[in-house]
Amino acid sequence: MFAVIAVGYAIYTEVRPEPAAPPADPARAHSAIVSEFSGIATVSDGDTLRIGERRIELDGIMTPQRRVRCGDVNAYRAAADALREIARSEIVTCRISDLPGANGRDVAQCTIEGVSLNEHMVANGWARDRGGAYAEAEARARAEQRGLWGLACPADLWRGATRGD
Repeated sequence: MFAVIAVGYAIYTEVRPEPAAPPADPARAHSAIVSEFSGIATVSDGDTLRIGERRIELDGIMTPQRRVRCGDVNAYRAAADALREIARSEIVTCRISDLPGANGRDVAQCTIEGVSLNEHMVANGWARDRGGAYAEAEARARAEQRGLWGLACPADLWRGATRGD
């Protein structure tokens, strides 16, 4: 009887399919997507939104802290306004990762009709790449002086981040 079980196990381990690898996610390649949902979003700040009761942190980006100014521009508010403009009355779809976010928020890649909100914020100069997924978009935004890159901003605008500064 033991020999039959051993042979059965050996055959099972040889023919079972390998588990599928999770889809590549440029911002968090080491995380898995655990859920996806959609809805009308309200914007909390430049990298945080809410759909229903869920607070969602946009993965792979960072925006200025509260009360940071670039000349006469409130950088924190400008980033939030930029996200609010694109998300206004649109259905936002978020793919939540298994990584925990700050303050109990979900961490997600979010889109509107296939357009990444995460990348949009970086590409338009309202957010900065965090983790490398949007490094090219940030470089273009800086070179073209889009958004906050076109203003006279303090060195600590990006929470002490140093990506080529």
